[in-house]
Amino acid sequence: MINLSFASPLSQKQKTVWSLISKGLSVSNVAGKLQTSRQYVNQTRLAAEAKLSKALMEAARVNDLQVTRLYPKEAVLLGYHPVLKRKAIVTYTTSHGMKVWYWQDKPEEVTDKDFLKQTREYLLEVARERGMEIGEAAMIHPGRLAHIIFCELIPELKS
Repeated sequence: MINLSFASPLSQKQKTVWSLISKGLSVSNVAGKLQTSRQYVNQTRLAAEAKLSKALMEAARVNDLQVTRLYPKEAVLLGYHPVLKRKAIVTYTTSHGMKVWYWQDKPEEVTDKDFLKQTREYLLEVARERGMEIGEAAMIHPGRLAHIIFCELIPELKS
């Protein structure tokens, strides 16, 4: 029995292939590591990206976001919430599933330690699954960490 949900739309095989490719491994390397063909890896990757795209779009719809841009290979969606007047980023990680991040103008004003700890863990998982290394991440406020990570994944956030 395959247990798929909105929060985790991928099968275990799709998660594995998507995770390895997201970390920067080539299709050939993934095929070798999984002892399968490159064709299988490509087909699995494409199926995973299609499922993730659909789930990201659904998350945007459920959260009343206007979609600005979808990045299927990174499993990231940039949107805008017209009532909150904020950019929103929908992400997928294999450990956290789908999450919505609302862009804040003054994230340093958030001081709840438990919330900041959970947020840091989530952000570091986003970075880790995409092969990003961030030096001294434990010393960076999660709001700043989000800015670093999301600007890397979504080029139009840099401006």
